Amino acid sequence: MTVSYEELRQELEQQQAVLRAELAEGRIIPENGMGYSTHQADDATDAYEQAADLAMRRNAERLLYLVERALQRMDAGTYGVCRNCGNRIDDARLKAIPYTRYCMECATRLAERE
Repeated sequence: MTVSYEELRQELEQQQAVLRAELAEGRIIPENGMGYSTHQADDATDAYEQAADLAMRRNAERLLYLVERALQRMDAGTYGVCRNCGNRIDDARLKAIPYTRYCMECATRLAERE
């Protein structure tokens, strides 16, 4: 499977634009919204929704960070090189996860440590 860096760059730039738009449109989490409803279940629902919104926002921020770092590596000429072992990252892995920093072997080893 051969994939061009230009195709990957376009995919990363598209992801970057989508993530930036999602973060810009994000719901504002009320600071003191709980405790004023008439029922505890309503407060629990509000708390759950706030936690879910915050988790999704943090995930989008993290993914945006990874996408932007991948674009920087492309500009620096180090894209597609594993940050751990220095070997080339397989094209299939880059196609599946274009913002990856590690080859499959190193990613597996790092995940086993966690």
